[in-house]
Amino acid sequence: YYVFNSHWNYEQFRKTFSLPEHRCTVIKNGIPDIVKRDFEPRRDKIKLIYHPTPWRGLSVLLGAMQLVKNPLISLDVYSSTEVYGKNFYEQNDHNFTELYEQAKALPNVNYIGYKPNDYIKSNMHKYNMYVYPSIFEETSCISLLECMAGGLYCVTTNLGALFETGAEFPMFITYDDDHRRLAEKFAFGIEAAANTLHDPQIHNHVDSQSHYVNIYYNWNKIANGWTRFLQGAINAKSK
Repeated sequence: YYVFNSHWNYEQFRKTFSLPEHRCTVIKNGIPDIVKRDFEPRRDKIKLIYHPTPWRGLSVLLGAMQLVKNPLISLDVYSSTEVYGKNFYEQNDHNFTELYEQAKALPNVNYIGYKPNDYIKSNMHKYNMYVYPSIFEETSCISLLECMAGGLYCVTTNLGALFETGAEFPMFITYDDDHRRLAEKFAFGIEAAANTLHDPQIHNHVDSQSHYVNIYYNWNKIANGWTRFLQGAINAKSK
């Protein structure tokens, strides 16, 4: 059997390889329960978070932050190769040193580096927006799901399975392989989103977003899908 974590992922394999379609199924990723951040009274500063790996779009985001004019917007970057373990970090992190140095040099960016996922989730309430100008064809995206569940307004590209993972909730910036142009579009999206964060309709939007993710990507639901699939596979084998 072939199990895919998104319909987009399945379609790529279906079109590329001669897979037996009757042995293919889609069971999506799940996330633990995440408490949605409370809406705070209007505050001056707007805090953004980026914590995917550096090759997934950090260069574009730093380009966008150089174009953001609103002085109240700041970005915290937790990006590192350390998420894949010590050996991967030692072999690969030096490839992104210049990118990290650029992040440290920008006045509206704070480069923090790697923090465990539990730390990110427990501090998510401090942020207003999750910004991810992905240049990497994600087959799904758990960091997007977690931030959606946590009540952050999300701005990302529509590359790969991101448009499926996010449904209609994020602000989707159309992917462009000209990364300078993509950075310009993303900067505009960040500023536009920041201007509407305190609108009541955005509050309703984020409430619906959080509710949606916690229903459809809840591990209890996903586990039931796995149980039904595995039981069906066992039953089919016994015939």
